[in-house]
Amino acid sequence: MKKKLLYFMPDNPISGKAGNTTRLNQMLSYFNNFESVAVTFVSLRDWGMWKKEEVKIFSEKYPNVELILLDKKYKHEFFKYFFLYKLPYFFKKNPIDLTSWILRKEFAEIVNPRHYDNIIISYATWGEIISNVQPESNFIIDTHDFITAQNSNKCNKIGKLFQYEINILKKYDEIWTYSKEEEYIFGQFTNKKVEYLPIPFPQKPLTPLKHDYKYDVVYVASNNPHNVNSIHWFLENVLHYLKDNIKIHIIGKVGKEIKKEYPNVVIYGMVDDLQEFYENARITICPMLSGTGVKIKVLESLSNNLPVVTNTRGVDGLSQKNDNGCLVTDDAKEFAEYIEKLLANDELYDALRYKAHEFIKNNHSLEKEIVFFKNKFS
Repeated sequence: MKKKLLYFMPDNPISGKAGNTTRLNQMLSYFNNFESVAVTFVSLRDWGMWKKEEVKIFSEKYPNVELILLDKKYKHEFFKYFFLYKLPYFFKKNPIDLTSWILRKEFAEIVNPRHYDNIIISYATWGEIISNVQPESNFIIDTHDFITAQNSNKCNKIGKLFQYEINILKKYDEIWTYSKEEEYIFGQFTNKKVEYLPIPFPQKPLTPLKHDYKYDVVYVASNNPHNVNSIHWFLENVLHYLKDNIKIHIIGKVGKEIKKEYPNVVIYGMVDDLQEFYENARITICPMLSGTGVKIKVLESLSNNLPVVTNTRGVDGLSQKNDNGCLVTDDAKEFAEYIEKLLANDELYDALRYKAHEFIKNNHSLEKEIVFFKNKFS
């Protein structure tokens, strides 16, 4: 008899190419290939903005994964929306929690009759979704991020927010984290089993050094507030230090937030083939002034043997802060100088490429994670 696994994430794996979506598709790919495990994926129809055609695409892409869509707000049903979502919202005790009373109820109605061996819930903000679930499963919280740290500007509320987050994590048997810093924090304050799972990437071979590149500098980002603030910092404080012939190629939804035109900045929006940019770029940048957790776009770049120029926040969560393929600075002028050095100095560039390659090989092995999941769930 097959073991049963339920995986919850509110996002839509078919829509968008942000870091969280990249990881979601990676996880679903693993589970789709687990022949000895019956896998159910639960997502949120309204949160993920699922379209009918995307449900069909999902079933074709992951034929061995059952898809169930629930709603957070149920706006299409007035009674449920007002009495079971809107009204209870005013009495919500935990400000970190994003679940609704009706969502918790309907999630339990799916889970309880099925008796899953393992249940994985993504994000502490959705951790309360198991509140009405019978304690028969092994409950795992895949944290993705340290939610309290995202609210670092609310200094007078940090203590309460941290306690709320820890209370949610304590409901689980296991806590997964992608960040070395978060592994320490969660382990210290929950007394639960904490697994550090560095996000893996397929190892790209080191090809001979080229001298001509289609794209000088590539930046990939969604339009979350941290990325928006950071790209504006780059455009307003770093760009004017760079030579006019250096082109910055900006990919992703963050481009929508750039209202001013810059002669040496090319904005693409969403692209069909991101890998084409990685394969033809000299370097990438990741301006990052705030935010928490591991930056998946930094790891994506390093896995493509591309040096990255970033700020201190850009290497948060990495097991190595140095010798990893990144040049790190919070000074705008030095940020520009690093870019120009990597574009002009082949010896420095090749050394950083090699460090990126070795860092991914030693710390983010795809094969190791596949073995981990197979041993755990099969």
